[in-house]
Amino acid sequence: MSAQSFSFIYQFESSVSPKKLWQLVSDTNRFFKDIGEHPIQMANLSNQQESNLKELTYEQIHRPDVWIEEPYQWEAPYYLSVKRTYKTGYFRSLKIAVNLIDTDYGSKISIRYSGTYSGFGGWFITKKKFNKTLKRRIKKTLRVYESAIIDGVLPSKLKKPVTLHNPVRWKSLKERLITITEKPEISDKLLNLIQTGDDQDLEHLSPLKLSRVWKKPLSDILAVMFYAVKIDVLSFSWNILCPSCKHKVDNCRSLVQLTDPMFCDNCGEDFQVEFNRGVQLSFKPHILVRKLQHKTYCFGNPSTLCHIPLYITLQPGQKRFTKVDLPAGNYRIYCDKTEGYVEAKVKQGGLENAALIFSHDDLKQQLVTLSPTPNLILHNQTSEAITIQCESMDWEQFSVSASEVTSLSIFRDLFPRELIRGKKKIVAKDCTILFTDLFNSSQLYQSEGDDSAVGLVINHFDILQQIVHEERGAIVKTIGDAVMAVFPKPIYAVRAFNRAQDVFKNDLRSNQPILLKGGIHSGDCVAVTLNNHIDYFGNTINIASRLVDYAHGEEVVISSDSYKCPYLKEYLADRRENLKIHHFDASLKGFESETFEAKRITMQTSPLRLVV
Repeated sequence: MSAQSFSFIYQFESSVSPKKLWQLVSDTNRFFKDIGEHPIQMANLSNQQESNLKELTYEQIHRPDVWIEEPYQWEAPYYLSVKRTYKTGYFRSLKIAVNLIDTDYGSKISIRYSGTYSGFGGWFITKKKFNKTLKRRIKKTLRVYESAIIDGVLPSKLKKPVTLHNPVRWKSLKERLITITEKPEISDKLLNLIQTGDDQDLEHLSPLKLSRVWKKPLSDILAVMFYAVKIDVLSFSWNILCPSCKHKVDNCRSLVQLTDPMFCDNCGEDFQVEFNRGVQLSFKPHILVRKLQHKTYCFGNPSTLCHIPLYITLQPGQKRFTKVDLPAGNYRIYCDKTEGYVEAKVKQGGLENAALIFSHDDLKQQLVTLSPTPNLILHNQTSEAITIQCESMDWEQFSVSASEVTSLSIFRDLFPRELIRGKKKIVAKDCTILFTDLFNSSQLYQSEGDDSAVGLVINHFDILQQIVHEERGAIVKTIGDAVMAVFPKPIYAVRAFNRAQDVFKNDLRSNQPILLKGGIHSGDCVAVTLNNHIDYFGNTINIASRLVDYAHGEEVVISSDSYKCPYLKEYLADRRENLKIHHFDASLKGFESETFEAKRITMQTSPLRLVV
């Protein structure tokens, strides 16, 4: 019997925007579970499969379906789809497409199932699967998501909270966590989430996600979660990402388990582990508190690649019109079959419409400025199918990296054995290093006396540590009066320096205010274990430490590599009335054959001093 076509469309309305719904609907692993799909697993019946295709089947033995699943396609936050070609079973093909349409009242959701089946069995299964019951389940799931978004919580469909066998112990854990963190609201929210949360959410608890949902500082969220690990409420591990395709390759319970090199099954390439962007922190409930069901409902979950808002495959000669929402920032747009990429800067006033042509010519010289809601025309002028991706370069907005947390004092104190193994060295790319020193330490000791001056210096370390942490950085070490800190981007380092100097300049506790001087440089480093903590070495560190010598009080000297950060330029432009920038060439000790372009930024703060 020849294949018969089918198509079912379910439409719904919601009071929340596509952007907010997308965060949940694009998590297809939980969405498929919530609407009643069966768990799946890898079939692995063929050794000839292309690396980006997956051969899947249902976990249930009595289900005969085996299919080849293509990579998901999406245009965040408006569209996602997946296509399956069946090798066995009643279906021949199946495509699932979700459209989120912006409306005056919120959004309109359209979910379409289309494909082909064969035989009477295929007809019967199709009618049984795509019926009013499925529509009711989808509608109920969307309502749960809508309520969770409005209430500022993660959605849950549990009928009743998970409890420990000993309720007294649960109460004790709650009281203990609140006592040691002194953050009762976050502690209560975390413990409530562990009791009522969905398994798919709890399997990979993201501190950044909780910070956004609960509207609490990331530094406070991390502190509570670290203490929760210490009292066996949570456990943490490290996700290892492939630098090419950004898919998770492995998960290590401890940094000592890191091995190099590794192999990515998704893109078929060996790679070196990257400490700054490729090793990410992940939490989940401790097994003694809640045992999770390890079920998989989707292997191509778009939400795990939330830094990629556009992922589309085009056939040879195909042209496609796409619409995406891009938060202001820096992106690169590229495909898997041509060299180079298009550099895209997204900001207000950028192009509303842009055409991007992909051929076998190099794309590296193409630059484009886009609006946050651009209409893109993508054209494949090659002779083969290509997959086009738009990738955000602001990786720190989507994950907490190993370089960010391993230098935090709270992390070192609670987990002193969480170190890189032995003499192993791991590359940490695109780090920003800040060195600070006291400009007026001699005058400070003379005017305050040794005892008072030492107290002020120690207090200055505490203040720096707090501000650096709040700006997504971590103090690696102190050297005398100097501090070395690592940040994901130059903008965070400059903000931390300026905030700290503001505090010191307006501190009435001393006759002589503390004046900082600093140096900032960005580049690649090498992370190692030294003196029982993670330390960083390389020319990037040496250059940052030398730049401090060119700074005076309330000044930070920034290398050209750091200054080119677009966010930093915008930050400085907004504060040009309170800052003075001087451009000069620096000759650094140990780099006599090179001349470094640098910017000296002088703070011009108000003379008013406040009591802190």
